[in-house]
Amino acid sequence: MTDPLTVLQESDTGDLCDTEDGDNEDRERHEELLHDGGGLDVARILYAGLSNLITEAVEYFHNPEAADILLDLNTAHNNLHISDDRKTVSWSDMDQNRPETPERFTDYSQVMSSQSFSSGRHYWELEVGKTFCGSFGMCYPSVDRKGSNSLIGRNDKSWGAKIGIFDATFENNKKNIFYTGITKTRIRIYLDYEAGRISFYDLCDPSRHLHTFTTTFTEPLHAGVCVEQGFIKIYGGIPEM
Repeated sequence: MTDPLTVLQESDTGDLCDTEDGDNEDRERHEELLHDGGGLDVARILYAGLSNLITEAVEYFHNPEAADILLDLNTAHNNLHISDDRKTVSWSDMDQNRPETPERFTDYSQVMSSQSFSSGRHYWELEVGKTFCGSFGMCYPSVDRKGSNSLIGRNDKSWGAKIGIFDATFENNKKNIFYTGITKTRIRIYLDYEAGRISFYDLCDPSRHLHTFTTTFTEPLHAGVCVEQGFIKIYGGIPEM
């Protein structure tokens, strides 16, 4: 799925018809489609595709709320350092000696947000450190906190993006989609709970849509981060420059 805003902008500025002859040819072709039985089906398909694109663009930019994400210390793995404002998480070789709790991740260096989302449209952004290695996404509160199935994206209770040097793998329940060429600097995550969508955008210039998970959510959703190296900083919406 392409970023709706980018596609609409390209449609407005692109050279779809270079000459007046081209305009006339397109107009004649359009009339043929409308007057031909088989062509009418083609026209309907084209119209439906454009309508879906516009719908997706409207849904994406229709009053999403900038979520103020705070990390939950009670869930943080003991090799993660959490900043005082609970917005930056980094790997630490030093054990943080936090008390054992049922909520804490023990096998993977992960942490969840204290906030959960059970309705509405929300977005936030991540500043990814240059040396960062790990993953981020969303998960249910019932996700396992220990064992091989507790990694975000590797179970049916989470959706994640695992970031490499120049690539990303989007995972849910061990099913993944590989994507290359990301800038790995700033990522936007957009949640539309009712529509069952979690989308990831690479905020390069211009911004690019990376991947969208589509499902039916059955529990509230928390933001989740796994840091194996480096750091990630979370912003509620557009970061300060």
